[in-house]
Amino acid sequence: MSMDITAPPIRWLLADRDKRRTALLYWIADPLAGAYFYAIHGTMRALPTDACSWAGAALTRFTRKFYRDSEARARRLWRRHNPAQADAASTDAAIDRLWRNVGRTMHEYSVIDRLWAEQRIAIEGLEHMHAARDRGQPIIVTPVHLANWEVVLVAGIANGYHGTGIYLPPENRFLHRLINRVRARYGARFIAAGPSSLREAYRELRAGGGPFIIYIDELMRDRVNAPAFGRALNPASNIFYAVQLAERSGAALIPAYCERLGDAARFRVTFLPQLVMSSAADKAIRVRENAEALNAAIEPVIRTRLDQWYFSLDYEDEPSSPRGDCKSERAR
Repeated sequence: MSMDITAPPIRWLLADRDKRRTALLYWIADPLAGAYFYAIHGTMRALPTDACSWAGAALTRFTRKFYRDSEARARRLWRRHNPAQADAASTDAAIDRLWRNVGRTMHEYSVIDRLWAEQRIAIEGLEHMHAARDRGQPIIVTPVHLANWEVVLVAGIANGYHGTGIYLPPENRFLHRLINRVRARYGARFIAAGPSSLREAYRELRAGGGPFIIYIDELMRDRVNAPAFGRALNPASNIFYAVQLAERSGAALIPAYCERLGDAARFRVTFLPQLVMSSAADKAIRVRENAEALNAAIEPVIRTRLDQWYFSLDYEDEPSSPRGDCKSERAR
């Protein structure tokens, strides 16, 4: 059951199997899960920022045991791209850092609106944003899921770049409300993914509504679509949508990423130079070349920080079968 959809009648609790299952999920399971999410959030928010972040890291000592397939994928990816550090001790240390980062990130969500005020975020490359803004050019920022990836938005908003992003709403309606409340605290605004979300993004860019945020390393149908790491890029993915939207709107396309500084709630956000767009006459060629150029900008950033990349736990060359240990299930 997803978000705030129409509630099934309570009488379905006494109906046939399918209706009863739907009603149980909506009226019993979802509220219980929601109470858990709110309790964890309230507890973490009551803690000092460092304690909140540490608690998330400590918890992964236990939670990672439930995601052995995810860890195996991360180990394979680390060894492939770090042959000089592929020995058992180095790999173990990298995977420990990865899990601690995941735990910290999930718990830091409860205090994310504090991070800028507490001077925990450094910024590099903001001049690239300023240059596009000073030209009057719309801006598309394309972050990736490194470190605490939403810190990119926090840093941008703190420096006057109040934009919009597209997000995939969680299935639990109570978690959905909680996430929206948290984002509202630091001024973020998102559009739920859907058939019209890119059209809405285009209208906002053309109206000068601020930078538009598109995370380009999304997980879709058990496949992490970017970076390519030697595979063919998927034309039906965010990295292609970003370059198509930039071409259509005339926007500056600026890659960005966050990295964690040590094993702590401290970060550096980097805005990379604006992507130089292809001048090929054929539109399909231009789009492909621009997607490849964007991939070339983010791939080395992620390759050298696999121990902070959330999708290290999901990435594989070609998934063989549907998996159960997906992103939403690792949220806490």
